[in-house]
Amino acid sequence: MTANRSLYVYPWDLAARDIGAFVDEVQALGLDSLKLAAAYHAGKFLVPPRPGVAGPRVVFPEDGALYFEPRPERYPTLPALAHSDPALRRVPYRLAEDGRLALSAWTVLFHNSRLGAAHPELQARNAWGDGYVYSLCPMQPAVFDYGVALCGDLAGTLPWHSLTLESPGWAPYGHGYHHEFAQLRGNVWLETMLGLCFCDACTAAARAEGLDAVALAGRVRSRVDGYLAAPVDAAPDQAGAWLAADLFEDADLAAFLRLRQRRVTQFVATVRGELPAGMKLYVIPTVQRPTAQTWLEGSDLAALAQVADGIEVPFYEPGAGRVLADAVDTLRRVGDPSRIRAILRPGPPDLGDGAELHAAWRGLEALGISEFSFYNYGLLRPAVLAGLRR
Repeated sequence: MTANRSLYVYPWDLAARDIGAFVDEVQALGLDSLKLAAAYHAGKFLVPPRPGVAGPRVVFPEDGALYFEPRPERYPTLPALAHSDPALRRVPYRLAEDGRLALSAWTVLFHNSRLGAAHPELQARNAWGDGYVYSLCPMQPAVFDYGVALCGDLAGTLPWHSLTLESPGWAPYGHGYHHEFAQLRGNVWLETMLGLCFCDACTAAARAEGLDAVALAGRVRSRVDGYLAAPVDAAPDQAGAWLAADLFEDADLAAFLRLRQRRVTQFVATVRGELPAGMKLYVIPTVQRPTAQTWLEGSDLAALAQVADGIEVPFYEPGAGRVLADAVDTLRRVGDPSRIRAILRPGPPDLGDGAELHAAWRGLEALGISEFSFYNYGLLRPAVLAGLRR
């Protein structure tokens, strides 16, 4: 079954639905597949009403939960935390039984506060040693093995058309954690420095490559502490120039970032080896805008597009012009449009105007990108969702 027009969806939007009627609705929109959350993190979601469908208006998902029936014996390092509600765990099986839509297991990997809280020794740690509870460090062997086990378990559970992996690397510093506070303006330089991990596994991996991560962490502390103590806020262009200069002047910093990229590529390649030959593998390489900054999370666009079947890029931009500019740069880095899938948000804060959505769609097609997904079924107003028919 091919899949080139897809809809992202959460299990809680379908658990009480008649699956046949839902599939009818999706096919009527001209879509042929679903990206169903199979592993997901905490959040707070506002759900517009849908005709004939009862349900809550605000959803707080269970943190770090798996939305299928995992096989616990397949997880040698970290536990498989199945969602507490059996109805939500049954959603992918019901969709598979219907069989009319290709299914992709949308799998959030290392952005997991629940496991991070239970295993502080596996958290990403900044240059001061502060742990980030929401970010498991993939340089840690136990975290790496957990991710491989999760993907292998999913692959053997249901007839998925593909796996779509999210957060295979390090979460950036600013990613919407509960009640984030700072009484100074953030910027790309500051958040890059704060997002670097210097845990024991990262330090050891750097040492094995001839890099002095301890000294690098000291330089990061000195630079950031100096900035935080100064009575200034860098403008965006200044912060971008600072980051470019540090990457140019500090060879160990640049090499350390490339080390992180190799680890994420190694992880995705290992997962590919665990999947059946006919099952596709795609990677969402970033949660940031623009896509070119995905290296902050350890993603190498060109490498991931080769070790997987492609990358699935969230072109989450306010307007078709920015979508297409980002796509041109992404294509320049990847080289092959057949290795790029596009995710578009057809509502605010992105392409809230139907004309903008149409322009983004046609512009991406003109670049050679032919596979599209829309985010997200449960979050879109009925009128916006119905507009996808066009």
